[in-house]
Amino acid sequence: SILLLYYAALTWLPKILREQGLGDEAAFIVTGQMTAVGIVGVIVSALLIEYIGRRWQLALSSLAGVVSLVGFAWVLESSGANLSVTAQALILVFGFVIQIAIPTLYTYVSELYPTKLRASGFGWASSASRWATGIAPLAFGSFLWPVLGLTWTFALTGALVVVALILMAVLAHDTTGRELD
Repeated sequence: SILLLYYAALTWLPKILREQGLGDEAAFIVTGQMTAVGIVGVIVSALLIEYIGRRWQLALSSLAGVVSLVGFAWVLESSGANLSVTAQALILVFGFVIQIAIPTLYTYVSELYPTKLRASGFGWASSASRWATGIAPLAFGSFLWPVLGLTWTFALTGALVVVALILMAVLAHDTTGRELD
C-alpha cells in the first residue's frame, strides 16, 4: 500500500502539475525536487530506524506521507490554477517522509521471515507490491482521479495505507532489537 501510494503520486505528478499551469520543464523540476529530498529521507531512515523501531518509523512516516499527499491535493484543488508555495512544500514533505518509509518497509518486511525463508518470503512480498504498483497508476489515472478528483483519490489510496498499518499493528511483531533466527 505504501509503494502503491508512492508510485501513483510519482507517476502522475508531472501531469498533475502541468494541469496546474506549469510547463513540462517546471513540472519535472518539482518532481525532481521531490525525489531529491527523498535521498535525505533515506539517510534519515537509516539513522533513526534503530532508535525509533521498525513499526513506529514505518507507521509514522507512512501516515505523514498520506497526510502530506492528501494535503497537497487539497491545496491544489482549492487554489485553482496556481501552484502555491504550500502545495510545493507539501509535495516536498511527501517526498521526504515517503522515502523514510520505503527503506524501513524493506528492512522490516525482510526481518519478519525466518532466515530459511527470508529471501523467498521477501521476494513474494516484493512481487506483490510490484503488481500493485503496476496497476495503481492505471487505476489512478484512468478511473479514480477522473471520477473522484485528486483529493479523494489520494485519500482513498491513503486509506489503504492506514488499513495496512492497522493490520501490521495487529498481526505483525516488531523486530527492532530482536535476534533474528
